[in-house]
Amino acid sequence: MYTSLDRFRIKPGKEDLAREWFRYLNDHLAEANATMPAEGAHIESWFLHEESDGLYGYVYVIYDDNDKAVEVFKESENPLDIKHNEYMNACIDYHDYAKMKPAVALGDYSVFRR
Repeated sequence: MYTSLDRFRIKPGKEDLAREWFRYLNDHLAEANATMPAEGAHIESWFLHEESDGLYGYVYVIYDDNDKAVEVFKESENPLDIKHNEYMNACIDYHDYAKMKPAVALGDYSVFRR
């Protein structure tokens, strides 16, 4: 089981596009949720936060396997995944991207086993 909280800076000048991206995901929850089983994704929670030096995004995930989830997402021909990936590439400053692994993960992870 893979759990992570990722933090990424939104590129300066792309703040409005990032808000559009998150509205797009929120407006298409059913379609987005339908893509998750193929990725082995159980939880994806996306956040935007205005900080003193700009806008940041955060995503909290629980996946069966991160490498598989990323591979399936990147190879997907689903229109929602394609648009989501386009937003990510346009908005995220990948030079300022941090994957934070939990120091402690509480809870019953067995509910995620298939």
